[in-house]
Amino acid sequence: MDDNKDEFDYFKKIGWNIINIESQLCKDNNYSLGYYKDNNLVGVLIGEKINNDKHSDLELHILFVLKDQRRKQIATKLLNYIEKNVINLSKIFIEVAEDNVNAISFYKKNDFVFFNFRHNYYRYNDKNIHAKCFIKKIVNE
Repeated sequence: MDDNKDEFDYFKKIGWNIINIESQLCKDNNYSLGYYKDNNLVGVLIGEKINNDKHSDLELHILFVLKDQRRKQIATKLLNYIEKNVINLSKIFIEVAEDNVNAISFYKKNDFVFFNFRHNYYRYNDKNIHAKCFIKKIVNE
């Protein structure tokens, strides 16, 4: 876990401390998954399901895999699971800090498309960072 401390600190910097995560997990529309290997949690997806008239959208807040488990398709498997198992899922949304080039590359490889900026959305290291918003359409409307 010490190998991941800097990344846990990153989530705190962008507003996801333990209180925020616990609050999200208690919401009625929370949709979160864990990926376990040998009874150990190695990946997590935390999101929020938004019901529309006929379809649902999913706003992803966190998609995280432990450093030593990366490049093993775990994050992709979590995304594929929700695409196949959330009934009437229409779209998945995610916001990524524009300086998080690894995450941006991952989402593009998984067919997410950039659609908007949120200017000065994050603030850490005494800098304002824009958020890049991505969408993946799942079913035709």
